[in-house]
Amino acid sequence: MSRSFLVLFTGLLLALNAFSCDITLPAFWSMERGLGVPIEQVQAVIPVFLFCSAVGQLFFGPASDAYGRKPIILAGVTLYVAGALIAAAADTLTVVLWGRALQGFGSACGAVIARALLRDVHSGPELARTMAFASSMISLGPIVAPLVGYGLVAIGEWRGVFIGMTVYGIGLAAMAFIGLRETNLAQDRGAIHPARLAVAIGRVFANRQSRYFVLLSGINSFAILSYVTNSPRLYKSAFGIEGLAFTALFAATGAGIVLGQYLNARLISRLGVMPATRAAALIFATTAILIALLTYLGVINVVLFGGLMLVFNSAFLVVMSNAVSLVIDPHREIAGVASSVVGFVSQLTSSALVFLTLPIFKGALLPWSLGMVVVTVIVATAIMAYRPTQSAA
Repeated sequence: MSRSFLVLFTGLLLALNAFSCDITLPAFWSMERGLGVPIEQVQAVIPVFLFCSAVGQLFFGPASDAYGRKPIILAGVTLYVAGALIAAAADTLTVVLWGRALQGFGSACGAVIARALLRDVHSGPELARTMAFASSMISLGPIVAPLVGYGLVAIGEWRGVFIGMTVYGIGLAAMAFIGLRETNLAQDRGAIHPARLAVAIGRVFANRQSRYFVLLSGINSFAILSYVTNSPRLYKSAFGIEGLAFTALFAATGAGIVLGQYLNARLISRLGVMPATRAAALIFATTAILIALLTYLGVINVVLFGGLMLVFNSAFLVVMSNAVSLVIDPHREIAGVASSVVGFVSQLTSSALVFLTLPIFKGALLPWSLGMVVVTVIVATAIMAYRPTQSAA
């Protein structure tokens, strides 16, 4: 199995969640019309998916430590495809959300096992660099997925996006079955025993570096998940933009992910993991402050907002990619559990915060941007205050 295949495959696994959320954005208005429910209820298709994905990570990570990465990937993708088909055939939003819940649970195999796969074969700065390259595939979410989603909605209304996700899942399963070589050569059937699992989770939290970045991951992830969930309403309420124009603008801001990970890999090589993370965190907070200030002054326009969101997305991915590497790097023998812990905490926390803030932000740009100032300043302050071990510095 070549390094290029591993990076491509893990990148597609890492992109599974983002793709599965962002492809639904152009379908929000179609779902509102087709299912006869308010847009506020349609928005739930994203946090429901990610909430169940968070729960699933507690299962798939340890299971991959016990039974190997490949068979667990195949099992998870099968559940993901089944959930997509249920949602595609639904006549009510309730059934759609049940399908999304199953999709989300199955999708948990993606990010958690992708990170474990990379940790199986890399460590230290090389792990962070490889994680950065693989994470650039997350651009399939904000760049490719909305455009694909718009086309599928034009062809088959909102049900088309779930057919698109079915095809994505089948493609992942085929790649895993044909091309993936098992990387977990020390499978431990006892890894899923509750007592052993509790000990392993305790080891993750006992490590100062892992504990710090696990706890930070939830609020950091909330920033990007809130943007994704609120973006159709933000663009419409602030700039009167929807449909193809919204899809194209949202995709354009996603280019920041590719740029950020490209720069991140080089910054890590030259400066180290923590300096790159600190720089990105400061840019993250500064961008949020600029968006809020321009919005408050009434001088924000769609070009300024789009450009600043490109930077915002780029900085977020640098911070998140490096934080995940710092969590799992000390835990090669329990990489699946470590990956599960950071995935569970980040997605559960961010999904809960999205649910709680939907009625506060109400799809309006000023309250949303002020919320992002609070989030990004907390993240930047915490990262600047952290004093790493010598290996992470």
